[in-house]
Amino acid sequence: MTITGNAQITITDNDMPIVNDIYKINITSDLQGNDPALTGTNYLWDYSQLQAETQRADTLVVVSSLPIIFQYFFNNSFIFPNHKADYGVKGQNINIQIVAITDVYNFYKNSPTQYANVGFAANINNIPTPTRRSPVDVEYIFPLNYNDNNISNSEFLISIPTYGDYGQSQERIDTVDGWGSIITPAGTTECLRIKSILNIVDTFYIASWNIGFSVPRPPQIEYKWLAEKSGVPFLKITNTLGIYQVEYQDSLRYIRPEIHFNFKLFPNPSHELITLEFYTSISRNVDIVFYDVNGKKAKHAYSGKSVKGNNTIPLPFSELKLSKGIYFVNVLIEGMLDKTQKMIIIE
Repeated sequence: MTITGNAQITITDNDMPIVNDIYKINITSDLQGNDPALTGTNYLWDYSQLQAETQRADTLVVVSSLPIIFQYFFNNSFIFPNHKADYGVKGQNINIQIVAITDVYNFYKNSPTQYANVGFAANINNIPTPTRRSPVDVEYIFPLNYNDNNISNSEFLISIPTYGDYGQSQERIDTVDGWGSIITPAGTTECLRIKSILNIVDTFYIASWNIGFSVPRPPQIEYKWLAEKSGVPFLKITNTLGIYQVEYQDSLRYIRPEIHFNFKLFPNPSHELITLEFYTSISRNVDIVFYDVNGKKAKHAYSGKSVKGNNTIPLPFSELKLSKGIYFVNVLIEGMLDKTQKMIIIE
């Protein structure tokens, strides 16, 4: 149905999730008679009658808290800059006959131009196995407005111990096909509606038979309603051959405070001492880590609490015991902000 009096919103990277967010997601398969294909401009989607069958909590964790091999692939701006994730999201364990997949994490990268799933990692038969998507799966291009279109292709290949290989290629076709207001049991909010068609082909290689083959999946349709500052979709409906999964947020998202942070290192190059000066609009724990040119951690140089406003931290090389060369200084603000700058130590 159409309504009057509202204006179209625009979705940007500032409306995406951030690390340490926790989302309670209600799940059901009953649409309560709604048709998710219906859409329009200045439209009212009324899903107020949804009733949850199950619930889960999605926690967005800082990548540096995960196993080191996961960090190597998804927290490494030097070797894999396109796959350096802003956070990981815990997934579901999978057990299928000879394959046990546990400790699953999906990794996401947010930037001013796009939001993408860059890969995943899991223990497969107790072996840590990170897997990058190349290219990455771009879910949104920013800024996002009504009538925007995007096509994204992504692939991955993973080795399954004692079995063989499994790969997947995916084509994502996105259209922002509506805007207006969405009502769920959590409340009412302004939104954009995005329709995604996913064309997925699974590939298998069975080592013991020396056979490989591909299996196209039926097209999968996702409908997502995004609101300002909602992070994950306010409502998401997935349709696979007429079988629906409905996910909606348990409550309206709060408007998170804006966080401002910047820093500089000087003198650079330096032979004796380098000073970190930074400004932050919040008081949080600060960690400073030096990495070498290969992305290997060289020194955890500082750990302490910042003060709101201007901060100055001297870092003498004699105490850090760092030799001359090129380093990357990573500053992490309590898992929320992560910035890196190159520095040079000279004799």
